[in-house]
Amino acid sequence: MSDFYTDELPLAELAANPERVLGKDASQATLHYCSPAHGGWGVVRVALLVPESHLLFVCPPACGRHGAIAAIEQGYKKKISYLCINDTEIVLGGYEAEIEGGVREVMNRIQPRPRALMIFMSCIDDLLGTDHTAAIRRMETEHGVPIGLARMNPISLDNNLPPGIRVWKTMYEFLERPEKKDRGVIILGSYRPPALDSELARVLDFFGFGPIRHPEFCADFERFRLMSGSAAALLLRPEGKAAAEDIRSRLGIPVCGSFMAFDKDTIMERYSGLFAFLENLAVPGKNGKGGAKEKAASFLAAAREKAEEREEKARSVLRDARLAIDSTATIAPFNLALALVKAGVNVHRIYASQLPEFERPSLLELARLKEDIRVSNPNHARKHGPCPVQPLADMAVGFEAGYATAAPITVPLAFDEQLFGFEGYSKTLDALIRAAGEGKSDLRQQVKEYGLVV
Repeated sequence: MSDFYTDELPLAELAANPERVLGKDASQATLHYCSPAHGGWGVVRVALLVPESHLLFVCPPACGRHGAIAAIEQGYKKKISYLCINDTEIVLGGYEAEIEGGVREVMNRIQPRPRALMIFMSCIDDLLGTDHTAAIRRMETEHGVPIGLARMNPISLDNNLPPGIRVWKTMYEFLERPEKKDRGVIILGSYRPPALDSELARVLDFFGFGPIRHPEFCADFERFRLMSGSAAALLLRPEGKAAAEDIRSRLGIPVCGSFMAFDKDTIMERYSGLFAFLENLAVPGKNGKGGAKEKAASFLAAAREKAEEREEKARSVLRDARLAIDSTATIAPFNLALALVKAGVNVHRIYASQLPEFERPSLLELARLKEDIRVSNPNHARKHGPCPVQPLADMAVGFEAGYATAAPITVPLAFDEQLFGFEGYSKTLDALIRAAGEGKSDLRQQVKEYGLVV
C-alpha cells in the first residue's frame, strides 16, 4: 500500500488516479502528520454559534485538553464546561449518572442561565455504544431547556456523520416547526455568513427572497429558533449536508446546494442552479420582482467584470511569483487554482488531503491547463519535521501552505472566511495583491493572531 499511495505527485500523473495522494486510503496508509500551522474552527466553536447556549464536554481529561486550550485562545472559555470521567466510570458505565449530575450543576451555576445545552461526547461513548435518548428526555423535562447530543469522535471520520457534519445537524435539530413562514433564507454549513448587503443577498432580493439568516445574526436563542420559518436554505459548504437533510425532511424547508467557487465559469454555473431553484419556489404574482433572472444576470455581469479587473491587477503585481494554495484556506483549492491559472497567475503547488466530488472537475481541467503543478498531501508522514530551508514557493495562500513551503509571504486566508461568488473571488484577489504589496510576513505571528490551535 505504501508503495502505491504517496505524499506528492505532479498533476500530469495524479489526474489519472487522484486517490494516490488525495484518497481515503492515501491518508490511512501512513501516520497522520499535523503541521504547527494547522488548526482553526473545531466542532466546539461551531456549536457555540447557537446564541445563549452552553456546552458540556464529557471526556477523559486528556481528550478535553485541546478544546480547553482552544477555548482560552479563542475567547469562549465561559461558554463551555468539562465533565472529566475516569477509567472506573468508563468501564462500569457510571458516567451516565455523572452526566445528569453535571448538567444539573451547569444549569444551577451558569449565569445567565443557558437557553439551550449541548452535550459533547468523546469517542469512548461510541466504543461503548451508549444510548442517551431517555436520559436527555429526562434532563429536558427537569431543566426546561432543549438539549442536543454531539460527538467529538475522530474514529467516525470515515462514516456518514463525522464530527464536523454531525455538529451542524445537532445545532439545527433545535429548530421546531414554525407557526408561520416568511421569505428568509438560511445559510447552512458556513462558519461566517455573507453580509446582509452582499452579492448573494442582492441576488436573492431580485427573486423576492430575504433576509439571509445565519446563527451569527441571531441576538438570542428565540431568534435562532425563528430561522425555522424560512422559505429556503442554501448549502454553501459540505459540512452542512446532514443539517440540510434534516431541515428538508423534518421542517419541509427546500435546500439548494451551491458550494463556494472561484473560477468565473463555475461561479456562473452555481448561480444558474440557484436561479432555477428560486424560480421554482416563486409564486407568480406574489413573489419576485419581475424580470428577476434578467436583473440578477445583469448585476452579476458587472460583478464578473470587477473580478476580471482584479485579475489583471493581480497578474501585474505577482508576475511570475510561484504560488502555493492549501485546503485550510478554502474548501475549493483546486477551483481557486483553476481560476488563478486562467487569470495568468503561476500556481506552483497545491496542498490538500482529500478530493471532494465537487472539486474533481476542477482538478481534471487544471491538469489540462498546467500539468506541472505539484499536489501534496500535508498529512502524509513524509511531511514531518521543520519547514524547508529553501522556499518551495514565493507566496502561499493559507497557513499550512506557508509552513510547508517556507514561502516568504503568506496570505492569511482561512477556510472560515465567507468568499461566495464573484465578490468572494474579488476579495481573494485583493488579499493576494495586498500581501504582495506588504512583502515578507511573519507566519508565526499570523498563526497566533488568528488563534489557531493544533
